[in-house]
Amino acid sequence: MRIINKLGIGVAAVSLMLSSCTKNFEELNTNPSVSPSADPKDLIVSAEYKIVDRDFEWFYDNYTYIMRWMQFVSSNPTGTYPAIFVVPTNSNYLYRDFYVNVGRYTSQIQAVVGELPETEKAKYQNVVAIAKILQAYTAWRMSDNNGSIPYTEALSARTGGTFTPKYDSQSELFGVWDAEVKAAVATLAANAANQVSYGTSDIFYSGDAAKWAKAGNALRLKMAMRQYKRTPAKTSEIVTDVLASPAGLFTSNAEEWKFISASTTFARGGNWNPDNGSGFVAPKNMVDFMYENSDPRIRIFYQENSYRQTLIDSLVTGGGLSAGTTYNPRRYVGAPSSQDARNNAAYAQLFRAKTYNITIGGKASTVTVDTVSRVQTRLFDLDQAAGAQNGAKYTQPIITYAEVCFMMAELVERGITSGDAADWYNKGVTASIQAYDAMGNLAQVLDYTAVAPAEITAYLSAADIAYTGTQEEKLEKIAVQNFVNLFKAPHEAWGSWKRTGYPKEGSTILPLEPFFTSGVKNTIPRRWVLPVPTNAQDNIPNYNAAIAAMKAEGAYGEANDVTGRVWWDFQ
Repeated sequence: MRIINKLGIGVAAVSLMLSSCTKNFEELNTNPSVSPSADPKDLIVSAEYKIVDRDFEWFYDNYTYIMRWMQFVSSNPTGTYPAIFVVPTNSNYLYRDFYVNVGRYTSQIQAVVGELPETEKAKYQNVVAIAKILQAYTAWRMSDNNGSIPYTEALSARTGGTFTPKYDSQSELFGVWDAEVKAAVATLAANAANQVSYGTSDIFYSGDAAKWAKAGNALRLKMAMRQYKRTPAKTSEIVTDVLASPAGLFTSNAEEWKFISASTTFARGGNWNPDNGSGFVAPKNMVDFMYENSDPRIRIFYQENSYRQTLIDSLVTGGGLSAGTTYNPRRYVGAPSSQDARNNAAYAQLFRAKTYNITIGGKASTVTVDTVSRVQTRLFDLDQAAGAQNGAKYTQPIITYAEVCFMMAELVERGITSGDAADWYNKGVTASIQAYDAMGNLAQVLDYTAVAPAEITAYLSAADIAYTGTQEEKLEKIAVQNFVNLFKAPHEAWGSWKRTGYPKEGSTILPLEPFFTSGVKNTIPRRWVLPVPTNAQDNIPNYNAAIAAMKAEGAYGEANDVTGRVWWDFQ
C-alpha cells in the first residue's frame, strides 16, 4: 500500500475551526471565521480534516451504538451493559459538522474562485471539482441516516441566499449529488492545462486529479447502489454511465480513498479510546465466523485470549488447574451480544475473566485470565495495547477498492452490468485482507503477524466463502464480505446492513444474533433523529414540513423513532 505524503494536520485547520455548536443558519453563514479571500489550500485542509478527525463520532456513534448494533463488538462481560436501544444521545455529530465545517469550507472555496477574474478562474477548475466531491460525499453521508436535510439553499446565505433554507427530500438529493459529482469527475478527467493544485494541503490525494476522478466515480456507484430498491432503473442508468466514464474506477488499494496519519498526535487517547466508559470485547458470532473459516483478518480485528500453552502449564504446576487439563489451541473466543444471552447463568461464567490461586516454588500468587478475546484497540487508538508507539499510523478508509469490487460483483450477479462476478468477488476479498494487513502493520498492532498469500488462497476456498451456490447465496456472500470489510467504517457497515439485509438472523453463514432484554426482543435502530433548528423562529416551519413529508412516506415513524426508515431504506 502506498502511503501518501500527508500533512501533520493542525496549524491551518486550527486557525479556521469554529467552536460554535449552533444549528442557526444565520450564524453559520455570517460568522466571519472564513474570509472571502481565504486561500483554497487552507480551506481544503480544514474541510478534509473534519471528515477524518471524528473522535466524538467514534466514541458515541460507533463505539457506543453502531458497532454493538452491527455486532462488530459485544459489551464487556465484567462491565455494565449500556442502554444501546434508547434514543442515542451525543450521536449524529456529522450533521453539525457538515454545516459548521465541511460544507462551509467547500462552499467558500467555490465562492472564492467565483470572485476571481475570468482569466484566473480557468486555473481553478480542478480545485472546485475536488471541493464539490467532498461536499457531496459529506452531505450524502449525513443525509444517509437523517433523511431530508437543508442542502441546495443551506450554504449560500453568505453570498445572498436565505437564512431559512428548505429541507430537500432525499429522493431529490440523490439526483442533485449525482449531477454534481458527475460534472466534477468530467472536469478532473479532462485535466485542463495550468491547473492550480492543492498539493499536500489535500490530505487524501495531494491534488491528484486522476485519483480524485476515480474516487468521484466510486462515490457515484455507491450512491446509486443505495437507492437501488427505490429506483432500480435509475441505479442501472448511473452504473452504465459510471462504467463508461474515461476516468475509470479504483484498480488497486493504492488508489482507494483513505486517510493515513502523519501527525504523531492523531488518534491517540481521549475519545479515540474504545475502552473509555463501558468497554467492549469480541462478539461471538463474528469471531466464530472468522475463526471457523480461517479469516486472516481475525488477528487484525481481535486479540487472542490469555490461555497460552505456557500459562496452562504454570497453572497446572501451581495447582490452579488439575493435572489432566489439556491446552485448547483456539484462543479467539467471543461473547454473546444479546443482554439476556450474556446473563444466562448456564454459561455466563464462560465469558468472564477467571481467577486462579497458585503456588510455585513455595510462593503463592493470584492469576487472572481473560477467556474472551479483546478488540484490537490499536486500530482505533494508537496509544492502546502496550502503550504509545511513535511510529504507528492511523488508517481511515473512506471508499475502498475492495468495496468497489463487491459493488461490481453484486451488479454483475444481479444482471445490471456484464462481467465476471466471481472474479470481482475474489478480488474484493483479497483486497480487503491486504488492506487490513497493511492497517495492522501501520498501526503496529502488538505481536502482529503479516498475512501470507497462502492464507488468502485457503480462505477463498472455504465453504462459507467460496463463490458458489444459488444467486441468493452468492448475493449473501458478497454482502457479508463487504460488511466484514467495513469493520473500520461502522457507519458504512450499518448502511450496508440496512440495504442488503445481511448479516441476518438464522443465516448459516454469518448470523445476526437477535437482541433480547428481559425476554423482550430489541429492534436495531435504522436512523438518527433529525436535529431541530436551534432557534424556533428560524427554520421550524421548514423542519416541520420535512418531518411531515417523511412521515407521509409510511416508514419514517415519529420524529424521535430511530427504528423508522429514511427514503432510501426501502423494505
